[in-house]
Amino acid sequence: MKVGFIGLGSMGLPMAQRLAAQGHDLTVYARRAASLEPFAGTSVTTAATPAEMGASVDAVGICVFDAAGVEEVLFGPDGLASTLRPGAVVLVHSTVAPTQIRTIAERAATHGLRVLDAPVSGGEPRALNGELTIMIGGDAETLADVTEFLTALSNHVVHLGEVGAGSYAKLINNTMFAAQIALADDAMKAGESLGVDPGGLAAVLTTSSSVCIASRVRLRALSFAGLADSPANLTLTKDVTLMTDVLGDAPGRELVAVAQRFVAGMRSD
Repeated sequence: MKVGFIGLGSMGLPMAQRLAAQGHDLTVYARRAASLEPFAGTSVTTAATPAEMGASVDAVGICVFDAAGVEEVLFGPDGLASTLRPGAVVLVHSTVAPTQIRTIAERAATHGLRVLDAPVSGGEPRALNGELTIMIGGDAETLADVTEFLTALSNHVVHLGEVGAGSYAKLINNTMFAAQIALADDAMKAGESLGVDPGGLAAVLTTSSSVCIASRVRLRALSFAGLADSPANLTLTKDVTLMTDVLGDAPGRELVAVAQRFVAGMRSD
């Protein structure tokens, strides 16, 4: 299978590197030349435009920041949709609202393209090792056609339902992550009010039964202010906002309320 990849940021770059390391015939595209430098001197092909890529691949992974970015590389000037062959598969790894990915999939279908809603979780080390969790929404037959692509990236591909289901799962996951950071911050504030040594309390909370990835993120940062300039701020703020709109007054809104304390903390700091 000839595959393409667009979006060479903190998650997309190691994903593309993993695909190359697994021997895929890979073409990449990025707007900035600096993003392509890791592939200099390798067998990976670089495309000048998404359309140039589309003419030579069977499937494309897209890992840009938001739905507007996905639409641009798919349907914009020199977009993929103008050259991808009918039946080609587009895997959207970006975290977007379920309604947005459904709209993208419907529009892509008018070009004869098949879309999988395929957000990821795990971070750079797991991406390089092919150990990501990939949350799939879409047609089972389409999923089967890109098994080779996905197994290069993940030892945990979960099919959750139709297009949009993967995005629901990713938003729930990231909202819970933000809520856990906020709870870790609450725990440190409780310790401060009770006169507990903050360094000692952090040592307890990072080694005891309450520990999780999110609490470690907050406790390593020492405060919300330490997270304000981190990738977690922009990503989680976007995703909690999306989840707030998606969930509304449905059951589970208490989770969103806690996660919104993370968003508020980022704004105040």
